[in-house]
Amino acid sequence: MKLKFLSMVGMAAIGLATPASAATLNVLWYGQSATYNTAMTGLAAGAASYDPSGDGSNDWNLTIWNPGDPTPTFGNYDVLVIGSSQIFGLGFDGTRLLAASDAIADARGSRTFISGQDADYHYMVSPGPVDNGPRGFLINAVNWAGSGTGLGIVSLPDGFSGSGSQWWCNAGSFFQSELCGSVSYYQEEGVVIPAATATFPINEGLTTAGLSNWGVSAHLALAKTIPGYLSINDSASNGLYSVTLVTEDEAGGCTDNCGGGNNVPEPATLVLLTVAAFVGVRRARIVR
Repeated sequence: MKLKFLSMVGMAAIGLATPASAATLNVLWYGQSATYNTAMTGLAAGAASYDPSGDGSNDWNLTIWNPGDPTPTFGNYDVLVIGSSQIFGLGFDGTRLLAASDAIADARGSRTFISGQDADYHYMVSPGPVDNGPRGFLINAVNWAGSGTGLGIVSLPDGFSGSGSQWWCNAGSFFQSELCGSVSYYQEEGVVIPAATATFPINEGLTTAGLSNWGVSAHLALAKTIPGYLSINDSASNGLYSVTLVTEDEAGGCTDNCGGGNNVPEPATLVLLTVAAFVGVRRARIVR
């Protein structure tokens, strides 16, 4: 009788199960101005609502890393996000990044996302928090980079021509050996999602039109020949250049509850696990 009851409960639990997934990503965001931090906090608060494919989404546990804060323990986070260095034309203080370069490199994991698009700035101004543009771009970038192993990296433009704020190629940068000599600083209005990468989860909900015509959509391009990287978004004016690169062997990986983050089972899953435990105990007693 008990086994019959447990079987009925198990079937009910299966009926309650849904394909949606739940995960919490621990996101460390390199802080800038108070206005900037407030905007990125708002982005994080709504991240779980972005799910254009209906295959699940992630909550973000956001920490802003501000000047004067202790150096973070990077291993406690799923992803480090380093925004654009030209927000409202202000100078970018990269000293915290450079001082912690070795610690970041030690914690760095399997997924790195590098882009010439300053989606954080355009999320705040024009075109604003558009799902197939700056908002979706930022959420996908963080979800993808944070769903690998170790500390994922999301880095938006390190500067623009003549700004003097570039930090990628600084001798103390963890990017120095990878990117120096492969970055071209110029303004690009057209960004193309190639057919080959359009179906990647990292481009979920995004369109070529939504990533273009931001009133300077990108401030730099990257060579497509950087070892270990794949272009997922190309420059429209020069097909030899990438606007966004990601680590190649992880490029097709998922962006929601796919091994990274602190995965939280759905309630129905918990019921199934409980049922399995009871059945296992009952069977053990019968065998005895």
